[in-house]
Amino acid sequence: MDDRFQDYSKAVCKYVNHATGREKASIQAELTAHMEDHAQALMDAGYNEDHARNAALTAMGDPTEVGKALNREYPLRWLILSRLFLILAVCTGLLLLLAFPGGVYASLVARTAPMQSGYHEVSIPAEELTPMDIKQTFPNGDVLWIYATAVTGDDDQGYTAHIYTSSYNKNPLRDPYYGVGALIFTTDASSDVLPLSGGGGGTHGAAYFHRKFDCIPKGASLLGHYDQYGTEFTIEIPLPWEEVATP
Repeated sequence: MDDRFQDYSKAVCKYVNHATGREKASIQAELTAHMEDHAQALMDAGYNEDHARNAALTAMGDPTEVGKALNREYPLRWLILSRLFLILAVCTGLLLLLAFPGGVYASLVARTAPMQSGYHEVSIPAEELTPMDIKQTFPNGDVLWIYATAVTGDDDQGYTAHIYTSSYNKNPLRDPYYGVGALIFTTDASSDVLPLSGGGGGTHGAAYFHRKFDCIPKGASLLGHYDQYGTEFTIEIPLPWEEVATP
């Protein structure tokens, strides 16, 4: 187990002032387990161990921000009630429900191990995907993570580009609003806007999309453009053409 993961989890729990010892232990265990799972998923996808563990730690964000957000889930009145429940030896189940809010859990999965979520599109086997670590932050704190790409097709039928994304907010208690749908796409070979197709889904705290782009010129990269509310940027998404089988 990576000591840095444990240190991060402890740093988060320093700001959860009104949780019980058991609740803090649960939070710490969940955070550490998610970072380990994320690192292992990246290693399974081809990352070396050091890169995978560094990426898993970076994806969690600032421990102070995460800890303060969790602390708002545990106001002082819950500490008082928990002590009362311990004295009366009742309502233990209610306390356990407070251990880890569902939206926070979904947000942590989206930012650490999106391929392990129930919303990851599995039409292309995981071993045929190329891992990516492209992130873009929107003005409201939403983060779009392009975590994998693929190219299918051939010279006769044409090529289709695939991108896999997860979205979450820096604040794990907020639902993401922006995602891949906030971008328009072209290629570096043409300024024509590409139509979006594919599927998506999500829950409180996270959103996922598998987007497909047909008739992509061989060797091209995708360009995602955003221009709203006074903010403008373009992100380039290289495609794994070297993985495309050639006759």
